[in-house]
Amino acid sequence: MESITDQMIELIKKPLPPESITQHPTKTYLSSIKAIYVTERLNEVFGIWAWTIKTNEITNAWKGMIVVKVIFEVPRYGIYYESFWWNDNGWESSKNFDLWDAYKWATTDAITKIASYIGIGIDVFKWKNKWGWDNIPKTKVQPTKQDILLEAIKWATTVEDLIEKGKQIETVCTTNSQKTFFRNIANSRYIDLNKVEGKDLSKQAF
Repeated sequence: MESITDQMIELIKKPLPPESITQHPTKTYLSSIKAIYVTERLNEVFGIWAWTIKTNEITNAWKGMIVVKVIFEVPRYGIYYESFWWNDNGWESSKNFDLWDAYKWATTDAITKIASYIGIGIDVFKWKNKWGWDNIPKTKVQPTKQDILLEAIKWATTVEDLIEKGKQIETVCTTNSQKTFFRNIANSRYIDLNKVEGKDLSKQAF
């Protein structure tokens, strides 16, 4: 097994080009990384055909939202990551809803998240850009309490933070199906964070 070189680390840390960062198409207060730039950086760092992904469905639940587990490996360097991600493709009530697209985008977003664990595009996840909660246009519809809680659960950076957010599910969610969906997301994130912290816990916390 080969070791990561200093040159590879520098390339990992190198900021993505400005054109790779766009405003999120629906949550306009958030940033979005164009997936092809992440793929390009992974190829530059590790080599074309040197890394693999595997996607498994976890659940297909509330309003057409799907959750997948993506496994990322670079055997040459002994790199292994797992990430859970989700997508709704505009919810099942949307005229443009396409379940296939939901799976595709969930997989793509999971790869982008895994790349951030490695260090690719990390500045974007630190919100060093022009979008963020403080820049939500005041003249437009504000996110609901459910929207805010879901984002907080999805982007929780520690197990402790996630558990604190999870305590709000019972009071913020208004229906049993919504509570079940939020708990599924929180449990997926719980497992994800424990693996990042070097633990291998599969129990549910919510």
